[in-house]
Amino acid sequence: MSKNNGPVTQKEYPLKEGITIVSRTDLHGNIIEANEDFIEASGFEWKDLVGQPHNILRHPDVPAAVFKDFWTTLQAGKPWSQIVKNRRKNGDHYWVKANATPILSL
Repeated sequence: MSKNNGPVTQKEYPLKEGITIVSRTDLHGNIIEANEDFIEASGFEWKDLVGQPHNILRHPDVPAAVFKDFWTTLQAGKPWSQIVKNRRKNGDHYWVKANATPILSL
């Protein structure tokens, strides 16, 4: 078991080639939008994701320092990019090249 988010397996979930996983959060990191590729990769249903902290996908193998860097960079108004291991609802994992950009005004 992951201490934060639920089960963890050693099984890698293969992402379909050419997909683009997109999500958007509020200023507190809670999920407010996600595309179908995001939902499918996560293994969650939309109703289980909306309003939840984005770290619902956090795999325990990813050091906390990665996410500290993520928030520090975004709060400075800069884009952030890193290879990240995410956890699916069933505990399997998948790898993404995570790119995050702060939206400073709408």
